[in-house]
Amino acid sequence: MITTYKKILVGVDGSDLANKAFMEAVEVAKRNDAELYVAHIIPSTVYVSPDASVYAKMTAMEKDRVKEQLAANIRYANNHGLTKVTPILEVGSPKKEIAIRIPEEYGIDLIMLGITGKGVIERMMMGSVAQYVSAHAATNVLLVK
Repeated sequence: MITTYKKILVGVDGSDLANKAFMEAVEVAKRNDAELYVAHIIPSTVYVSPDASVYAKMTAMEKDRVKEQLAANIRYANNHGLTKVTPILEVGSPKKEIAIRIPEEYGIDLIMLGITGKGVIERMMMGSVAQYVSAHAATNVLLVK
């Protein structure tokens, strides 16, 4: 049985492993003639401040930085033969956005993520996005090392 994927979601966060997963996702999308969705979720808990204007300013600055990264991802995918590439930029819970909301909204049939380099204690305290997604996603998940 050969599975063909038509809508692939890859989560990126600027890390080396996420970039590796992104490059692998480009190749998988090419082989499957699939649409590629590139998602960067800014954690809503990153900027905590009693001053709402500081939170808004920091979030806006982070969004600008992420937009540049996503634009570079799109250029890379286009230069490697993909024409159907959709960037997704959200502020929220990366785990829930990538595992549940985005796949439901876009009809994703494969999620690809890099496996974090966090240590055992950090994973126990925070959990990893990849771990959560692999346990909670309704679709196939491919973890890239």
